[in-house]
This record gives sequence, structure tokens and C-alpha cells, in this order.
Amino acid sequence: MAIDNSMLLNMAHQKMNWLSERQSVLAQNIANADSPSYRAQDLTPLDFKRTVQQVTKLPVAVTEGNHISGVLPKTDYRIDEKSQKDVYEASPNGNGVVLEEQMIAVQDTKLQYDLALNLYNKQIGMFRTALGGSSR
Repeated sequence: MAIDNSMLLNMAHQKMNWLSERQSVLAQNIANADSPSYRAQDLTPLDFKRTVQQVTKLPVAVTEGNHISGVLPKTDYRIDEKSQKDVYEASPNGNGVVLEEQMIAVQDTKLQYDLALNLYNKQIGMFRTALGGSSR
């Protein structure tokens, strides 16, 4: 089994990618806190049930050059349309960014990223220990 085929590593990697994208969206929200008519945006949450179903599918064996290899669909982190419509507080210029909410979301994203990174490191350490190396 290759290390990069571990479901836990793949899920942690996908979560970290999603969190990086979310951090970019939140930074854009904060940067546009004074832009007229700007609405805060956010990404749709990850659905790990769907992720597990995608990861656990067996790959298609390519035995001849004319076979088409199976590929997993590219993960697309769409901006959640619901978050743009549920603005309950807006400034006089129509801006819907609440800085306090954005800062809480940034901190939550950082904590989730740290957790995913810690799980990733622990899994790598477990592989090193199993292979007889030091886990650091």
C-alpha cells in the first residue's frame, strides 16, 4: 500500500485544501468590508460521506493502450449562495460584511487547519513507526 493511498491522509489533505480556499474567501470578505453593495461569501462545507464514497471506489485497470483510465472528479469548492442571501446586518452603503463574523470564521478555519495538519503528521508518524523509523 502506498502512503498516498491512505484514506485518512487523502481526507486530511482535501480538508486542508478546502480550508486554504476558505481562508482566501474570508480574506477577500475582510478586504471588501468597505466596498459598497459587497456581500460576504463562504464556501459550501465539505461532505466527507461523499468523499469517502469517491475515495473507496476501485480504479479502472488499464491493460491496453486504447483503454481510458478512470479519474476522480476534480474537487470544486463552490461559493455557498445561501450565505450571500442571509445578510441580516448591512451598512448604509449596502455592504453585508460583518467583520466580527469574518474574524470568528478565520479563527475557526485556522483551528480546523491545525487539527487536519496534526492528524496528517500523526498518520505519517505512524507509518514511520511501522516501517521501523523514528516518528520524531
